[in-house]
Amino acid sequence: MALSHVMNLVSNSGLVGAAGGSGSGGGGGSNDTQTVTVGELIQNNSGGSGAPSSVTTYRGLNFGFGSVSDGTSNIYSGADVERIMYMWDTVYPVAGVYMIIDGTQTNSGWTTLTIGTTAYARTNASFSTTVNAGKTSWTWISGTDATGANNPFSAVGTTTTCVFT
Repeated sequence: MALSHVMNLVSNSGLVGAAGGSGSGGGGGSNDTQTVTVGELIQNNSGGSGAPSSVTTYRGLNFGFGSVSDGTSNIYSGADVERIMYMWDTVYPVAGVYMIIDGTQTNSGWTTLTIGTTAYARTNASFSTTVNAGKTSWTWISGTDATGANNPFSAVGTTTTCVFT
């Protein structure tokens, strides 16, 4: 019996994973891990022109708040991880996870982003290379979350692990 056949049998048993070749992970390991020191920005929206006032909260990593270690993507050749955050609003249905990686990237190389204990499938994200010039974005909009109850990040000032598999 060839070694590759034995590896397939062992892998298919669910006991261990077999590596898929050069550069790919086996055994359920991660493709990349980013540790976010959680920051937060709270924005008061005054409404006007008949629109209601609301409060928008951004939590995680974004320009101006939070930090990330190591901050470079193993999946996308060391490109900067610029944003991984959760946003919610007290009135408008814009709650969700927003991620930006520098440069024009492909929508491949990983299947799931797990923030803390909450998993987000790449295939469920809105993917764009045109929303922000020279940036690539993935957005998971979950709809209305007026209180931040679905926020996957831990408390401000603590760390949350973001794992790409």
